[in-house]
Amino acid sequence: MENLKTTVECLQDLEAFHSERINGYQALLSRLAADEQHLVTLFEAFIKQSVAMKLELREAGSQWGLTESQLAMGGQFGLAWSIVKAVFSSKMPGYVLDKCRSGENALLIAYHSIEGTDGLPSSLRLLINRQKREVIAARDWISHFERLGGHSVQPPPLAAVS
Repeated sequence: MENLKTTVECLQDLEAFHSERINGYQALLSRLAADEQHLVTLFEAFIKQSVAMKLELREAGSQWGLTESQLAMGGQFGLAWSIVKAVFSSKMPGYVLDKCRSGENALLIAYHSIEGTDGLPSSLRLLINRQKREVIAARDWISHFERLGGHSVQPPPLAAVS
């Protein structure tokens, strides 16, 4: 019974993290400046990623008889969730990509913490591990845009073939 309680709390936490991530990126989309419009596709991809991950988590929860509303109730949350929420809801001035990186790092901390939780079924642990790797890849995209200076860059011209 304790393992079921742990599983439910972990699924609820991840559901809440992804809901906050979706809300955060939607809010950031609405506040992009004219010179940041190149980030629209990236943010929309992150939103779609979280929607898909939430669906996977709901499917995993249904294996234990949990309904969508039970998963949306929220779990223990903890520090990582509060950081995700604070980063994405902040009205403080800052660079958009800095906020994104901070939010993704907080989400990774949450995944790492949940992945190490005792009593999780192996199938759920595998799902969490895969999703964590996908979030790492998303964070790498943010780093890529940061290296470009946060601006859209044209690819270099192809070398002429002789």
